[in-house]
Amino acid sequence: MTKKKSQPKRRSQRSNRSARVKRTKRSRTKQKPQLKRTRQRATRSAKRKPTKPSRRKLTLPQRLARARKLEALDAGMPAFEASRQRPLAGPQASAAHPFRNDDFPNTYIQQISVSLDDPDHPLTLSWTGPNAVSQQTGPFRTSPGAGLIGLNCDNEATSRRSGSKCTPKGTYPVQGFQQRLNSDSRATYVTWFMQSRGIALHYFPIVPDYAASHGCVRIEAVDVARLIQDNSLVGDTEVVVSGTWTKPPKQWP
Repeated sequence: MTKKKSQPKRRSQRSNRSARVKRTKRSRTKQKPQLKRTRQRATRSAKRKPTKPSRRKLTLPQRLARARKLEALDAGMPAFEASRQRPLAGPQASAAHPFRNDDFPNTYIQQISVSLDDPDHPLTLSWTGPNAVSQQTGPFRTSPGAGLIGLNCDNEATSRRSGSKCTPKGTYPVQGFQQRLNSDSRATYVTWFMQSRGIALHYFPIVPDYAASHGCVRIEAVDVARLIQDNSLVGDTEVVVSGTWTKPPKQWP
């Protein structure tokens, strides 16, 4: 009798064990995709690049010092100077200075006036000499210095400050000439008027209707830049910068 009674108990125990095994298998299968997801997330987070530390903002003295390095780069010796003597007649002289008037240096540019007024920042030429009346005077489109962020280039003292990236207001004699700027080969037919700061009149392919340069006066027409260079006299021709500077949409950092 005892043997017969023990058989159903064993069967029930076996069925309970098999049910438990099935449950554990089911639970394991359910847990597997979750484990895969967590592993994928972990690997993705590990692959992510570390965030770059934020750059410290430079102070105004530091930005001025950095801008002075650019000024020093451009403030090199001029490649050549306009002769004060009457040029020799012949094809070589005309080829070297194709925009020079026939009566130079008796007839030359006495004053180069640059207005800081938006949008054209007009440049005009005043001539002196026997043939002054027949020469081009302008106005011609330009773009002056945008200045460092936070600086007001309309203030005369600020505009003259070294490293400000402003076009200096005032009257200055032409100091010399150069084929192109050392800092940017696109800036050609350079006429210096504050060489210690690397400030000049020159041609540049980008001349917007707002102040955009590092302090120089960008001239829109290359022929005008050549006309100025070929007909100005060092020490005699004056550059006059005046008008109202307006803060542009973007200043230099």
